[in-house]
Amino acid sequence: MVEAVANNIDFSEFDDPKTFKEAVSSINATKWIEAIGSELGSMKNKKVRELVEKTENMKPIGCKWVFKTKRDLKGNIERHKARLVAKGFTQREEVDYKETFSPVSTKDAFRVIMAIVAYFDLILH
Repeated sequence: MVEAVANNIDFSEFDDPKTFKEAVSSINATKWIEAIGSELGSMKNKKVRELVEKTENMKPIGCKWVFKTKRDLKGNIERHKARLVAKGFTQREEVDYKETFSPVSTKDAFRVIMAIVAYFDLILH
């Protein structure tokens, strides 16, 4: 356990659950269940997953819930956050997948776009 003291607030007393079982059996179980529901709803709305039939040569990837209590600068709880993460480290290239692609932008790319927008007096949506 890491102990951090900021603004005279001891954050070590606020341990986040490490497992799903800990989250749903904690005193904040209703808030963690809400956070889980929010995450699953977000995943459904964004269509980030697709259910497929498992074939004989497929090896399913496990997943894990990660729980985090979000706080403001004074240490007050802003919200409870849950994320479902895939255990992709169990995969082997050319066996479980062929290639990966994740469209991400960098800060530099964002700055270039904003400079172009400003230079040509454009409106960005």
